[in-house]
Amino acid sequence: MPPFQDLVNSTDFWSAVIIALLSGGGIVGAIITAISNRESKAQEDRENAEADKLAAEAAEAAVRILTDSVIQPLREQVESQGGQIAHLEEKQRKYFALTAYTRSLFHWLQQFCEIVEPEFLTRHPKPHLPDELRADVAPETLGKEP
Repeated sequence: MPPFQDLVNSTDFWSAVIIALLSGGGIVGAIITAISNRESKAQEDRENAEADKLAAEAAEAAVRILTDSVIQPLREQVESQGGQIAHLEEKQRKYFALTAYTRSLFHWLQQFCEIVEPEFLTRHPKPHLPDELRADVAPETLGKEP
């Protein structure tokens, strides 16, 4: 649409014409007022667009800073802790295997002592398993009297 036709179709133009006629001004004043109002609105729209662009850039920068300074270190920490957990689980598995081997070795030794010297266990009774270790070392004995 041509600029003049666009101007004539605007409500600002007709408002300015009516005000100019009622207040004793001329048509030229109405046109100048309408054009200046239109230019000021266009300038305001450009300023709003620039402000929106700046806000979007600031938000993008904030997200980048948050990602770089908070989220990425947390991801690295979680990965590190995952490695530590895997290492500890491997140590725990070896500890349980060692405990099972030690228990079976001592049970074998107890049977050997009963065969070789039956009086040995009465003179030197086997020590009791501490209650604090019972759940980890011998869970099958829980609830039984030692």
